[in-house]
This record gives sequence, C-alpha cells and structure tokens, in this order.
Amino acid sequence: MRTAGVLKPAFRNRNPKYVHLKQELLAVVEPKPYNISTIWKTANSWPKANEVIPGNEKLVGAVINAIATEPILRIKNSQRGTQLKLVFEFAQSQHVLFKPKWYNREEVINGTVYSGKDRHNSEIVSFHLAMILNLRSTPIVAGRRISLRDHVSRTVPELQKTMPIVNNGQCVYGVCYYCNSDEMVCDDPDSGLLEGAVLYTIPGKINKLRSPWQRTYDNAVLAAWEKNDNYCSMVRKKLTLEALLDLIDAALFDFLIQNGDRHHYETRDGRLLLLDNGKGFGNPYVDHMDILAPLYQCCIVRRTTWERLLLFSGGALTDTLRAMNELDLLKPLLTKEHYDALERRLLYIYGTVELCKEKYGTKLFK
Repeated sequence: MRTAGVLKPAFRNRNPKYVHLKQELLAVVEPKPYNISTIWKTANSWPKANEVIPGNEKLVGAVINAIATEPILRIKNSQRGTQLKLVFEFAQSQHVLFKPKWYNREEVINGTVYSGKDRHNSEIVSFHLAMILNLRSTPIVAGRRISLRDHVSRTVPELQKTMPIVNNGQCVYGVCYYCNSDEMVCDDPDSGLLEGAVLYTIPGKINKLRSPWQRTYDNAVLAAWEKNDNYCSMVRKKLTLEALLDLIDAALFDFLIQNGDRHHYETRDGRLLLLDNGKGFGNPYVDHMDILAPLYQCCIVRRTTWERLLLFSGGALTDTLRAMNELDLLKPLLTKEHYDALERRLLYIYGTVELCKEKYGTKLFK
C-alpha cells in the first residue's frame, strides 16, 4: 500500500475549489424553519432510484430541524437489528429511528473492527460525510436530547416493561437480539436527558443482500475474499457493473469512518443505501486496510467519486466536516484524533487508487 510519504504533492495540498462546495453544503444542512403540514410529504417525495436526497436541496435543513425538535407523540421499540433502537412517532404519522448514546466522545473502542455498540455520533457524522462525498444515499440524521422520564406515558406497554428506575434515573434496555437488563441507557443524572441520533425513515421497499466481502466473524476462519487474490473476478460474474461500483463507493466511505461491519447491504430500486453507520469512529489510532478490499481487489472506481475525493484534499475534508458537525445540536461530534484519522485514511485511498492506476491506467475509472 502506497504511503502518504510517496504520494504526489497534489494529494496533500488543499484544493481551493472546495470552498464553494463547503458553503453549499453548510447551506443545505443548516437547520431551518419547517411547515409540519408539508415537511414529511416533501421529504418522502425525494427518494429516487439513485438518491435519497436531491443535490443542494435546501429543505434538508428543515427536515433536520423537524427530526431534532418535533414533539414525540409515541415511542415504541424497534426490533430491527441486534441493538436497542427506539421508534418515535411524530405528527402526520411520521416515524423516525432513535439510536441512543452508549459512549463518551473520547472513549476508544478496542478489539475487532466490529467491536462495541453503535455510536450515535457516527450516524450523524456519516450523514455529513456522505453529503460531502456526494453519496446521497444515507438517511437524514440529526442529534437530539430527550427525557425518558417525561415520555414514559407516551411509550407502548411492551417497551415500558424494559424501563426501570435505577439510582433515581429513568433507564431503558428494550427488546432486541442483544438487549438485556444488564446493559441499559439512562437519562443523564445532571441534565435529566438522554442524547442520541434521530434517523429519518427512508420510504419504499428496501431489500437486504449479503455482502460479497462479508467477514466470518471468527478470527480462526478466513472468508473467501481474504484467501483469493482473484476474488473480484468471481464477484464480477454475479453483479452488474453498477452494483459493483456501488459497493466500492461504500467501501471508500466505510474505510474513512472505519465501519468494518457491513456484512449485509440494503438496496432501494436496485441501488445501494448507506444504512447502519453506527460502527464507525471506534478507534482513531487503527486503520483496517481490509475494508478497502473491494477497491484494491477490483481496481475500479467511479470517476465522479474519484473527482469528488480530489476536491477535498489537504485538510479540506475535515475542515468541511467540522463546520457541518458544528451545526448539530450535539456538537462536538468527534475528537481531534478522529478528524486526524480521516485525513490519514484519505491519503491511503489516494495511494490505493494510484497503485491501481499504475496497473490499469485510466481504465480503472468508470
């Protein structure tokens, strides 16, 4: 893998063209007033075959404000996935997903790339990062603080059974595969609030598919892609070029946030969605290079994705991301170490593409 030390200077220099894009992105995600009678109808009309959010759609900020502040009429349990998630119901029968805080920002998650519970701040930052990379296939996400105690009366009976009072604080552990009374989240004793990420629910039929680069989740057993240097040739026989490029986009995105847990992926109208990004930003001191396997094994990448990455070289990526993160209610969302890690990983991506370019020339760009 080519290191930052031997990369061309252009990859380490800041591209001045990013400044205009930064301002556009900030204008998109800045919270704005919303009309409750129309906001959900508007947002639910956006998803198309190749995007969830239209480019430069200024009303995204109105949706962000709505999911961060709209009164909660009802709370129920989501049994989707393996961890505690709550479903909030708003006016107009709009439902959103709430992922609670489990860790402080400074906590480092050691172990495997998939260790630990979901990080709510990772969901918010991942939404911002996807917007920067023009991968408009994530749900809209915003930070929020709620009082569990104040919402007990609006909680369905099944969930209420998992809401004990501990040390005079209201807690919840929910119903899911790994949910149990030994692991629960509680209102903060000082503020009386629980923070978390609220995720807009993408409408339409969503299909779930097994990733060709799925891990075995057993350190003693290697997956086929970890043993076969020609693994991508097998994948090419099973997937369309468009689907493969979607997976490579996802690999670039996952490498930046260090999400090595995309064992399955979801599609809507045949195109990949970047859902469940909570396993990112666990350890800023480790880079799991094998997340990039789809890129370095296939040596192809969308030209538009590559050109977008080049616009955010030399610190422009984290300069833009920090500014977007500062607009969220739960700021700061990341530590300096995580921002530094993002810049380091971007250089690894540049280096990987350059190595592929040496082998295949411009044929790698699709």
